[in-house]
Amino acid sequence: MAFRLKPDETLAKGVRRIARGQIDKALDGLTGLSGSEPEEVVHDARKRFKKVRALLRLARAGLGGKLADREDARLRDAGRPLSEVRDAGVLVEAFDELIERFGSPGHPEAASTIRSALCDRKREVFHRVLCEEKSLAAVASVVQTVRNDVKRWKIRGDEWSVLEKGLRRIYRKGYRAFLAASDATTDENLHEWRKRVKDLWYMMDILQPVRPRFTEARGDQAHQLADALGDDHDLAVLRQILADTDGGIGDQAAVEAIRPLIDRRRSELQRDAFSLGEKAYAEAPKVFVSRLGAYWRAWRSEIEAARFG
Repeated sequence: MAFRLKPDETLAKGVRRIARGQIDKALDGLTGLSGSEPEEVVHDARKRFKKVRALLRLARAGLGGKLADREDARLRDAGRPLSEVRDAGVLVEAFDELIERFGSPGHPEAASTIRSALCDRKREVFHRVLCEEKSLAAVASVVQTVRNDVKRWKIRGDEWSVLEKGLRRIYRKGYRAFLAASDATTDENLHEWRKRVKDLWYMMDILQPVRPRFTEARGDQAHQLADALGDDHDLAVLRQILADTDGGIGDQAAVEAIRPLIDRRRSELQRDAFSLGEKAYAEAPKVFVSRLGAYWRAWRSEIEAARFG
């Protein structure tokens, strides 16, 4: 099902439909119905959980804080076992992209040493989490419970009032996270900004029909920004693993040869991210929400005119 509202449905019906559609797709993978490889299943499930969580944040005022927070926590906790699998797999990809971009460092054996260690780590994590702990089945069980409860979700209050509160909260948090990261470019600030940018991206997808030219342009900006911050985050995690002398790579000569490449690429990605951030958060929260409010009312008026005209 499309991850966006439809003109012929109420907000409540749209929220329930979107949530069910994302959860059903995740369950298809988690239960083996999709036939996808485990790594793809993990990636897809985590993405869909995040989309539903963004939907909950958008509709929180109508759903009620207690229900929205409960479902958000259940999906967050369900996805945690999958995060370790995702990180173990993506770090190999991030390392390969790093070497492809910059070539082998001054010590050619360093790249081979580190890649071999990352692949060993990936196999260990995949076997432990997916085989020994049977995490996919456990996650599917929790998510099925959430799926069963969706039919009882109700939206109370005027539709725009509900959306306005969610939009303001989501955009304002992203705006502040952008300012915080600009002020202090720490891994924690960048990671928090990345999470809020994803909410903005998904929010624009949900509201795409309201004013397509605007929502698609803002959604594309947020998507590009999320990708840049995501790549930076992966390299930050890789750097942390390489710096872990106890549970990391162990070969410090190899680590010292690779670390400058990580820092160089992160500098590029952060430069791109802040450039994109200037565009994505060009408007103050009040202006952004007011603009979308005007678009929403015009969209709903057009729908009513077409229905009765």
